[in-house]
Amino acid sequence: MTRPSQGPARRIPVLRIYVAPGCAGCRAAVDLAAAVRRARPDQPVEVVDLGRDPGTTLPPGVVGTPAYRIGDEVVSLGNPEPAELLSRLDNACARDDDD
Repeated sequence: MTRPSQGPARRIPVLRIYVAPGCAGCRAAVDLAAAVRRARPDQPVEVVDLGRDPGTTLPPGVVGTPAYRIGDEVVSLGNPEPAELLSRLDNACARDDDD
């Protein structure tokens, strides 16, 4: 799958994945973050480990872990299929290009 055409001033929304200790699906979430980095090297990906910084304020809509946000939008509570996540990232980039 390829990314939509990119202009020089294209903004790429950050994918943030929230994980926590004791979370049954969080190891898979970290693995999915690595897969996204391999598939989309230009995609900013942040894994937010709530165990490392318990003072982190959760954004609206993040009510459990793992949780996935693209920009300001929660796109999944729980682990999505890799192809679904890549499609959502492509769609988010296309929307930003239209702005």
